[in-house]
Amino acid sequence: MLTTSNGDTPMSAKTAIVIGAGVLGCSVAAELTRNNVRVTLIDEAEIASGTSAATFAWVNGNNKSPENYSHLNFLGLQAHERAAAAGARWFHQTGMVQVAQSAVEAEGYERNVKNIAWPEYGARPLTRAGVLQLEPSLDAERVVGGAFYPREGWIDVQTMCHSLAEMCLEQGASFRPFESVKEIRDNEVVTECRDGSLSTYTADVIIVAAGNGTPHILRSVGIDFPLLDPHAHPDERGSVGSSVGVISTTGKVDAGIRHFVRTKGVALRPSRNGGITFSDHPTGGQWAQDDPRTWQVPQTLLERAKALYPSLKGAVTKNVALGTRVLPSDGLTVVDWVGSGAPVYAAATHSGVTLSAHLAETIVRELLTGHRDESVQSFGLDRFKERVPSEAGS
Repeated sequence: MLTTSNGDTPMSAKTAIVIGAGVLGCSVAAELTRNNVRVTLIDEAEIASGTSAATFAWVNGNNKSPENYSHLNFLGLQAHERAAAAGARWFHQTGMVQVAQSAVEAEGYERNVKNIAWPEYGARPLTRAGVLQLEPSLDAERVVGGAFYPREGWIDVQTMCHSLAEMCLEQGASFRPFESVKEIRDNEVVTECRDGSLSTYTADVIIVAAGNGTPHILRSVGIDFPLLDPHAHPDERGSVGSSVGVISTTGKVDAGIRHFVRTKGVALRPSRNGGITFSDHPTGGQWAQDDPRTWQVPQTLLERAKALYPSLKGAVTKNVALGTRVLPSDGLTVVDWVGSGAPVYAAATHSGVTLSAHLAETIVRELLTGHRDESVQSFGLDRFKERVPSEAGS
């Protein structure tokens, strides 16, 4: 059953339109398909070609606040574990090793381990010997101590999105790439193709999971959706609020890296091409995407990685992806009905990779039964009620 945002009597939901074919949109489309809802998936480009194409894809509930948001991320991790147990091939649960290169860093990691509220998360501090046992290819002279988070890992986003979309198509869904949403009206979505032609799609429910494109799409129904403008938001300090992410990958290399590894100044993980993917948000987020200095970041980070792992001495960067982070205005997650009557639901989060599987389950359950999961009760639009409505809604 489908409960509309204005509290009308629930109605049967047999068809759905999902706008956005990234990690969240593909997950929602797949969950709807599993529940016998016929899905039309629409994207302005190809599958996993937006923010999902330029993500570090770390799955974790680590060092996040407030506690309910951290718990939501832990539920996301567990949802990926369930999918993997059922045969999904995209969650690489390597565990994450934090490497402290000073006593101060080691103390900070130990505090973080103590602050994680759930013993079942499995986090534990590591001695220098413990770090080197897990990651023997590290430069031992740099290691003071660390921490281990055995349930964390990374997602092969391309495999995940394409596998989920393929499953949907096999079950009767349709995919409409390279179509930009121009308008939502009642149960209809109007799109524009690259040649300028218009198409109209109709469904019982519309789910918008279009990342940074969500605010523009929802203005057509008079909604000022609370995402930060990524083009107005990059800063000069590399703060957590910066919207730019720089994700770099080497060619195939025998680096000996066994886990997802993080240390001050760089984070590394195995890559789907047999190389190493590396990033560091404080470094990569210092400048806007069109600032030439952004292109200094890959080499800077690769040098840091080589200092940490001498086995990377001959590694060369083969691919650089610039991502634009999806940032709700309070830094958390938004999942809710929008508007005052049209059956439109929206979802946006910075933690899309971690949360995708869990949010898909909770969103579809809410769409089909009217039951809103306790884990997302505090992540609706009510908390933004003080926001001024957009001109489109005036």
